[in-house]
Amino acid sequence: MSETLNLMELTIETAHQGYKEGTFTAREVTAFYLERIAEYNETLRAVIQVNPDALFEAEACDRAFRRGERLPLLGIPVLIKDNVETAGLLKTTAGAKALEHHFAGRDAVLVQKLRDNGAVILGKANLSEWANFLAEGMMNGWSAVGGQTKNPYGDNLDVGGSSSGSASAVAANLTLLAIGSETSGSIIHPSVHNSIVGIKPTVGLVSRSGIIPISRSQDTAGPMARTLRDAVVALEVIAGPDPLDPATAVQPAGPPYVTCLDERQAVGMRVGYVKPDLSEEEQSYYDKALAHLRDSGVELVSVDLPSDATLDQGDILYHEFKLGIDAYLASTSLPFQTLGDIIAWNEEHPESIPYGQETFKKANMLSGRLVEATYVKRRLEDVRLAKTDGLDQLFSKHQLHGLVLPHDLNYDMAAKAGHPTITIPYAVKQSGAPFGLSFTGTSFSERDLIRIAYAFERHVTRPLPPL
Repeated sequence: MSETLNLMELTIETAHQGYKEGTFTAREVTAFYLERIAEYNETLRAVIQVNPDALFEAEACDRAFRRGERLPLLGIPVLIKDNVETAGLLKTTAGAKALEHHFAGRDAVLVQKLRDNGAVILGKANLSEWANFLAEGMMNGWSAVGGQTKNPYGDNLDVGGSSSGSASAVAANLTLLAIGSETSGSIIHPSVHNSIVGIKPTVGLVSRSGIIPISRSQDTAGPMARTLRDAVVALEVIAGPDPLDPATAVQPAGPPYVTCLDERQAVGMRVGYVKPDLSEEEQSYYDKALAHLRDSGVELVSVDLPSDATLDQGDILYHEFKLGIDAYLASTSLPFQTLGDIIAWNEEHPESIPYGQETFKKANMLSGRLVEATYVKRRLEDVRLAKTDGLDQLFSKHQLHGLVLPHDLNYDMAAKAGHPTITIPYAVKQSGAPFGLSFTGTSFSERDLIRIAYAFERHVTRPLPPL
């Protein structure tokens, strides 16, 4: 590969064009990202493990391309968040010392779909340990195995969590694509903090099989990329039913997601916007962003967000985590059968949990059978407040196709409702911190959100990190 060949800010489209024209190969692209990881990961700590077979996988993609095969992600390097199972020589550790030597021996359903569509699995991304469900007060992006992930826009900036490594790596051009997971804000939060596109899908659009769980009612996984088009191509690949995940059983029919990448389709769509309490600088960016949407032909409607004062029901996650993690451990060859076993191991190795494990302990006090009246009532109340009487009612009242919000405002309500959200980068503040927008919809409204978000993205250029 020529030393002058510039592969920074590569996209799926430009990669495939390069492969077609013979400008570069998938092996060269993969080697480029490996070189970037070697140069910057000691500082960023975004990648927790590199796939030793990545170059072989890329060479296989080159041979397939020469044979005339054309797959959506053929020869495209992808980093996988390290709570998502991967086969081969890649471990699945959740960033935890207790799982440091865990080879899952199998691919999560979404990883198998990536492979089936030609992706090169570049490695595993660092994360907030146990997807930020181990301890209270733990730093975003910290794990005992991977260390402290940094934001490429500045060491002093919040990297966001828990898909911290996925976001940092995409922003810093250590990979073309990454996969993150979210229970509440874990894709959206790091995406806006690292100035990238993140798609948190509707719960039930993407299989959770093979992902270390937190909450059966809220967990999902989604793509993270530098452009909306790349994220949408990846979403098209990983979406779909899985007989082992009942949430995915019913998915509404519609045109391919990539056909919604057309700004003309956003003309006349009704998008709600709010008037939050922002700094003068942030308000200026927000006002300009709304003007871009108006220029795209979107009809903006002023709305008030539903009250979230009674939505702090974290104990629901404790109940579901206890059940989910015990079931997950039972499906592995790990020497732990229960959450209690991991807690005991951590106590024997206190150096591995400098932030403690208070969240684990709270979850372990519960039965994990989900029969307690407090759990059942609060779970149903959660759905009512966030979904039925919350976002769904707001969308119905104003006949909205989407809701635009500054940064990651209201991500928790969308998460509890199981609704989708897309982030689009916009600007960098004087402090160096990125500022972007998030677009939220109702269940399985990804196509509308893509139309709106794409119309906005066409007006802006992603600010680049100083790397």
